[in-house]
Amino acid sequence: MSAGLERLIPAASYLEEAFLRWVLTPAVDASIVARVRSQHPVTVNERAYRLDYLIAGEALQLAVELDGFAFHSDRAAFTYDRLRQNDLAATGLTILRFSYDAVRTDTARCVAQLQVMLRQDPLLAPLVTAVPRIGIPDMAGDPMRAADPPGGAELPSGGAYFAGVRARVDRAPLRECQDEALASLANYYASGGRHAAAVMAVGSGKTALGVAAALSFSRRRALVVTPGSVIRGTFAKALDPGIPGNVLYGLAGGPLLPGARPPATLVLDADDGQISQVSRERLLAADILVTNFHALGTGDRDGDLLAKLEAEDIDFIVVDEAHIAASASYQRLFAHFQGARTLLMSACFQRLDGKPIDADVVYRYRLVDSVADGSAKNLRVHRFAPEVASTVYEAVWPDGRREQIVGRDALLATLGDERKMARITAQSEAPIRQVMAVTRACLDAQAKLLAPVKPRVLFAAMGQAHAEQIARIAEEYGIPSATLHHSMPASAIASTRRRFESDAGDLQGIVQLRMLGQGYDFPPITVVVPLRPYGSFGEFYQFVGRGVRVLRQTAVAADQQYLDVVCHAELGLEEHLEAMCADNDMDPAVLLDVPLIDATTMEGDLPGPGGTAEGAAGVWAVWTRSCCTSADASSSAWCTSWTVWRPEERSGRCS
Repeated sequence: MSAGLERLIPAASYLEEAFLRWVLTPAVDASIVARVRSQHPVTVNERAYRLDYLIAGEALQLAVELDGFAFHSDRAAFTYDRLRQNDLAATGLTILRFSYDAVRTDTARCVAQLQVMLRQDPLLAPLVTAVPRIGIPDMAGDPMRAADPPGGAELPSGGAYFAGVRARVDRAPLRECQDEALASLANYYASGGRHAAAVMAVGSGKTALGVAAALSFSRRRALVVTPGSVIRGTFAKALDPGIPGNVLYGLAGGPLLPGARPPATLVLDADDGQISQVSRERLLAADILVTNFHALGTGDRDGDLLAKLEAEDIDFIVVDEAHIAASASYQRLFAHFQGARTLLMSACFQRLDGKPIDADVVYRYRLVDSVADGSAKNLRVHRFAPEVASTVYEAVWPDGRREQIVGRDALLATLGDERKMARITAQSEAPIRQVMAVTRACLDAQAKLLAPVKPRVLFAAMGQAHAEQIARIAEEYGIPSATLHHSMPASAIASTRRRFESDAGDLQGIVQLRMLGQGYDFPPITVVVPLRPYGSFGEFYQFVGRGVRVLRQTAVAADQQYLDVVCHAELGLEEHLEAMCADNDMDPAVLLDVPLIDATTMEGDLPGPGGTAEGAAGVWAVWTRSCCTSADASSSAWCTSWTVWRPEERSGRCS
């Protein structure tokens, strides 16, 4: 770029530099520099914003806001921008907005609009150029480039890879929601934003978005942080060009990086002691680092990842399952790399502590959108009305002491005590057997619908003894099941997963303890059974989401596939079901007003251990609610059905 105000005023992105050169430079005299403040901070009602540029006059405080795209691709991003603009206007600022395409294709009009505003202030008016010399911007036609570094920026050490590959990322293979999210991120980062959140429903492809974002917005080096080994492994496979289905070259629509070499990726696994052994030189040789938040450390020990990396070593951070981003490890991460852009991804934007994610939600793709697009199953909920006062649990302590927990309120009161929760078992097994009978019937119906695919069920338990109790009862009802928990050896965990995930495996169910509750996507899971209370909506939502992804290896169309959610009213999950509806703009009353299953009236007709339902009428019937979504996601409702199972058939009537 030729000499101009872009040489005198800081620019954080190519779009900002383009504004300075092709709009501000011809519009005003160079002495305006003293009146221009870049990335000016503004706080409104505890919300912190940064203006791209503030031009301060005597009476006029002009905030120049730059948009990578003329129109936002998502309603949430559009709404966020309007609320942000209203907050800024309330401080007395005058807002002037320019998009990337406006600067590129209608430069003269941008200059004229800026000059009209500046002439309204007695201090700024004399600085306006009488006859501006309008240049023809040398700008790429792709607004994605708005978030690129300024043209005159010095190439950061270790940033050669991203400088060469950034413009070669092909967005065509991405799904529509992934492409929209990427565009919203480009707009946000180009406008000076640093901490973005993308709320992406299960099955929408957060991993591909994270990889595409790292390739598109990193300048020096990217760091991908996951909550555990399951998701870390997902990103490792996505970035490995030798694995079929990888994100770099194996997407169904074609390669994300056609004709370009893959990034040098280093996957760090604290469980193997790799963090303490890896050298700083090896870390800096990588373009993308993948690790889990446990490996970050505090930075106080030489072996901690945060001790090995300096603040400027990482300039882009991707955090998956960001609803847990309230943890101290994450906060240390953001503080250590305080100059880095961040992308927080999750299926919901409530943290485990109930507070909103500490970032700007720039894109939101709801579960109802994913259902409508054929990426997620419809939901079908089965709820019981147990005799809550007679439901008895007990906690067995190491000294042999037994503590009884009677009824729903007493059970929910234990939520804050994880030590007690881990020691609880059901003293009265009737509720588990009621749930298991319906689970067995759901699996039978799913098997008939999805043949030859074998449907699977995922259970959630409170503790190891409770998990073993559930697995034993499941076996009695003809559901071969095993437990999965962190205290098991790695070889046993791997073996159990193979037995569950293999078509030839002998397991149809897994009872897990906080292991497969997030980041685990296995489409044959068609029934989820939360047999524990949840203190956080995010955790409950994540567990339900494990069975949401549609099956592709079946002739059954996506809109005909269902996820059965079986739950007991004693567990206090109603508020989470309400939150799930609210999160997807659905009326929770429609779901929760359906009559609960009365366990006392169905005992004679329930499938028993080792068998199917054979009551007086030879059938078992239950009220359910399923999510019915229009093809364009413009509307959704809960379809009430009286679902009837017989040993030889399944039918339903919707009203």
